[in-house]
This record gives sequence, structure tokens and C-alpha cells, in this order.
Amino acid sequence: MAKIVIRTTARPITNNPEDIIRWVCVEFGFSSGLEEDKTVEKMLEELAEAARDSKGLTSSELQKDKELARSTIIYHLNRFMDSGIVVKQGRHYYLRAMELSKAIEEIEYDMQKEMQKMIDTAKEFDKEMSTRLKPKR
Repeated sequence: MAKIVIRTTARPITNNPEDIIRWVCVEFGFSSGLEEDKTVEKMLEELAEAARDSKGLTSSELQKDKELARSTIIYHLNRFMDSGIVVKQGRHYYLRAMELSKAIEEIEYDMQKEMQKMIDTAKEFDKEMSTRLKPKR
């Protein structure tokens, strides 16, 4: 089940890659942007770098050089997957597309498809309700 939350966002102040990855993580709800969340941001950055080479990373590879338990790494990977920005194939985790912008565009496309299903269902509801509520002569 999806949770729909729509909010206005401001672009990052700079085009610095670290600022942009932090912004993406904050906007997707992966981090608060504070210093203690840098590991999550680094994980997404590493997945984006691997995607450019059409590679995935294992949770062990993502844990390397980080002071987090593997279970914590997997927790964050599951959050990435729940958002749709990361997919898992076998033991490897992949950014959904070769570029971060393409991954976000694919998520947008999925959202549009699901919203259209909701609109179509609501139209069926409206039609059924209007039939039920027509005055009898």
C-alpha cells in the first residue's frame, strides 16, 4: 500500500553533488540532512556511481568503511526499495536506472499510472452513485 504525501520542495542551494544527494535523501525522507545521516546519503551516492557502470552493490559492499551494522544498512536499503529508487536482483542492489534523474522519472511514471487507476475507479464510483441517486418518476 502506498502513502501519498505531496509537498512543495525548494531546490538545493548549490549544484554540488553532495548537496544534491543530501537534498534527494531529505525529499524522499531517507535522511534529515544532518551530519548523522551522511551514511545514508553516501549509500545512495555509491549506488548512483555503481549504476553508471551498470553495476549493483551488495549490502556488504555498502557496509564497507561505514560504522553501521549490516542490519542497519539493509534497513536503509529496504527504505530505498520501498520508495522505488532502488531495486534488488539476487544479492545486489541497483539504482532503478543508470542515472538518478532517470530513476526519479521512472518513479514519476509509476505514480502517474497509479493515479490514473484511482481516477478511473473514482469515475466508476461517481457514475454508479449518480445512477443510484437519480429521482424515480
